Amino acid sequence: MVIPRQSIAVLPFDNRSNEVSDEYFVAGVHDDLLTNLANIGSLKVISRTSVNLYKNSQKTIPQIAEELGVATVMEGAVQRSGNTVRINVQLIDAGTDEHLWAEIFDRELTAENLFAIQSEISQKIADALEATLTEAERGRINTMPTDNLVAYDAFVRGRQLMATRKSAELKQATEAFNEAVELDPEFALAWVGVADSHVLLSTYGTLNREKALSIGEAAVEKALSLNEKLGEAYASLGQIQVINQQLEEAELSYLKAIELSPNYATAYHWYSNLLGRFPLRTQQSIDITRKAVELDPRSAIIGVVLAAAYGAQGLYSKAERQFLKVIELESDFPNALDQLAQLYVQMGRFADAMEVSRKGSTLDPGSRGHLLRQTYLYLAVGDADKAEILLQRLEEMDPDWIWNGWISIMINRVQKNRAGAREAMNWTLSRSQEAKVVLNFLGWQEAIDGEFQRARELYLVSDPGWVDPDHWQGLIERWTFDGCLFAWLMMKDGEQVLGDQLLNATLVYLTEDLPAAIEHADYFNPDVCHLVAGDTESAIESLELQLKHGHLGLWRVWHELPVYDLIRDEPRYVDLMAEYDLQIAEQRELIAKLDENATQ
Repeated sequence: MVIPRQSIAVLPFDNRSNEVSDEYFVAGVHDDLLTNLANIGSLKVISRTSVNLYKNSQKTIPQIAEELGVATVMEGAVQRSGNTVRINVQLIDAGTDEHLWAEIFDRELTAENLFAIQSEISQKIADALEATLTEAERGRINTMPTDNLVAYDAFVRGRQLMATRKSAELKQATEAFNEAVELDPEFALAWVGVADSHVLLSTYGTLNREKALSIGEAAVEKALSLNEKLGEAYASLGQIQVINQQLEEAELSYLKAIELSPNYATAYHWYSNLLGRFPLRTQQSIDITRKAVELDPRSAIIGVVLAAAYGAQGLYSKAERQFLKVIELESDFPNALDQLAQLYVQMGRFADAMEVSRKGSTLDPGSRGHLLRQTYLYLAVGDADKAEILLQRLEEMDPDWIWNGWISIMINRVQKNRAGAREAMNWTLSRSQEAKVVLNFLGWQEAIDGEFQRARELYLVSDPGWVDPDHWQGLIERWTFDGCLFAWLMMKDGEQVLGDQLLNATLVYLTEDLPAAIEHADYFNPDVCHLVAGDTESAIESLELQLKHGHLGLWRVWHELPVYDLIRDEPRYVDLMAEYDLQIAEQRELIAKLDENATQ
């Protein structure tokens, strides 16, 4: 790897006052310097997550620089005493281990003086590394984020808590950011923290999604009203737009964030997540994630995103190695375990998925996501009773969580209780609030029951574009499982010509475009398309390939769709379903052993 000269890692500053209460203050000085430097596009600046791992490290400067991929390293120390502060820094050439520049700053402790020192250090680093600053960048590094040091302490505390991605710590992070904006309502970066922490808490904790979005949208709007050039705020806006299914707008927001804060690794991280939603853009997702890794090479969450991108491309062995690398680096990071569990689901390794997901639950017992994953796994091996036990726990955590409805529907499907499934469907629909993924799922459920007109209506509530050929490409890429199903529903409703056209467009995507972009394109159930087209031979071949690759899923429920009537009595289909049941039985036995060991 070629290491650019204009690259730097700012190591955590030492706390020379030896007062534990000053730790957040010292971390704040370090944090603000990194935020300043991140605004300089011609520099490569390693993010806080990675450099923080070297706090109190015994490694040499050249060793650290090599691990982080930089040419220069900055060390520093902060001493707060009464109403004065001393900051000393030294910039070191990693190749020679010699000082390029060093300085000591003694000032009265005011917010204005503190941030002025940070701006001066940033400028001197840029000068020493011969980095060119635009006028806009110069303006941003000279902007004082807040004049309230207590607010800044709260902000830094929130940042550190938020990085854990654990439900309890995320709740504390929301409180810290709220404290910061209460102390200084003009603190734009703290409003970004309010937005991010609440949105993340709705994902990793139990905060209601609609409440989180409402808080997040208001906080981002406030941040941008205070500073329209704040890249971090545009990244947060992109996250909210993704949740609201405004994907084109979200991409523009992420690109704006990267333009304004070119060293903000989180912007690349979240942009990669968006690209990962589109299978044809998985390579682009990987490339963007690698940029995030370059900026924050020791970040656990970014390492997880890279592994997930490999998984989306069908590179399962490579994805597994990357997940295990992250877990080795940070063994108490529950998100890595959850995402690894999802990879194992795709590979048909349900028992392995259950084992790592349970480790995630142990690390973060307040997370619903791990329990949802485990519920799915019990359903996948046909153990509805164990799934019901977990559903009860989820209902205790949040009785109105919409995914409780999904679980209840699937439990009833596994139990062959059509009336119970119908009741759960009605409950879920009443709480869907037009969430596309929920409406599409309910459309599939109505199709299973033969309620084709109702299924069609739900898909169109989700997105009216299903009947407009101009929208098909985007819909097929986003909702690959549903393209041929909706084509079939159109045919059932007498729209044979339009249905044929959508079917053909989806088939081209699944059998030509997707296999050229990713491995394991069979994961997206092309058998349904072949059945709708009346091509039973290709449908069975597709199912045989899925079985070979371990794409087991919830076949016994999925195959209740009436379109499978075309092959139910075919000997090859009967044989492959018998093999499927054997594989499921093996996984169920392995999970039962895990359960037995857990009770001993």
